[in-house]
Amino acid sequence: MGWDRIRAGLCGSAQAKSAVLEVGAGVVDTNEDDLQFLSRSLQETSRTFALAIPLLGTELRHQVGIAYLLFRVADSIEDAAGVAADRRHVLLQRLRACLQSTVEGRFESGAIGDGFDGLWPAGSATERLMVAAPRLLRLFHQLPPAAVACIRGALDRTIGGMLDFLSSGSARGAEIRMETVAELRLYCYFVAGIVGEMLTELFFLQSAVSGQQLGRLRELAVGFGEFLQLVNILKDSEGDVRLGRCFIPVGVSRETVLSLAESSGIAAGEYIGQLETLGASADVLAFCRFISRLAEGSLEALRQRGAGAKLSRSEVFSILESAVDSQDSA
Repeated sequence: MGWDRIRAGLCGSAQAKSAVLEVGAGVVDTNEDDLQFLSRSLQETSRTFALAIPLLGTELRHQVGIAYLLFRVADSIEDAAGVAADRRHVLLQRLRACLQSTVEGRFESGAIGDGFDGLWPAGSATERLMVAAPRLLRLFHQLPPAAVACIRGALDRTIGGMLDFLSSGSARGAEIRMETVAELRLYCYFVAGIVGEMLTELFFLQSAVSGQQLGRLRELAVGFGEFLQLVNILKDSEGDVRLGRCFIPVGVSRETVLSLAESSGIAAGEYIGQLETLGASADVLAFCRFISRLAEGSLEALRQRGAGAKLSRSEVFSILESAVDSQDSA
């Protein structure tokens, strides 16, 4: 594959960069085509997945890109700083309903047009994504039925978990605070483990992998997702605390969470090994290797340099190049 397609996936056109969002009646109009819209949204909301998703083949790239951004919308509702838990609860329910709601194959944008703006600072990348949710949902409903069912099921379970979480003692008003390691792991499952399960389903939608083999992969995928989420929590812990979000449980040391992340990293390695054994395509292996190696590098940086340590741009691209080289030599 090489670098050409990665660069194409990362570099938005001048037209995409200059597009202006016009919001009205819950509909977002831009000068971007759909691929430009997805590419820009990924670049603005996640450096990791903006680099990882272009590694996938065309069909999977489209499906995973849309799925990731929809999960990001849900996360952004749950994580909205200063927004009362009851309002977030209502908006998550609205998003959940919109995943089910179509009329003649088209998304009913009016159901989501109000309330998704104003959750994040005006002009921020997250705010732009929230305002563009109707367009994103329209693209979701245009995916092949099997992919729609897979993504919808995963999002429905994740949103269900978020709703339970917001109704529990862990969400006090506009704050989030974990009390136990068990609660932290449950949270990681709902926001990342389920994503790992969904990706596994998407990877093998058109394969002859047996149900037993797929079941084992799903189990490992939960650890894979937990690994990525725990590393993100450790990286962002200081900023999260300033925003009223304490994901490291009270009375639990960072060392304990670091050790938990390392254990989950073992499952992530086994997951990739199983993918290879079952004949997963080279692009899927490159995608998974990249995000896993990136998490491993970030964890090592946290070990060596302490809280807040992050990989440099050159370190990130070195890891990306190694994943591409692995794909090209397969």
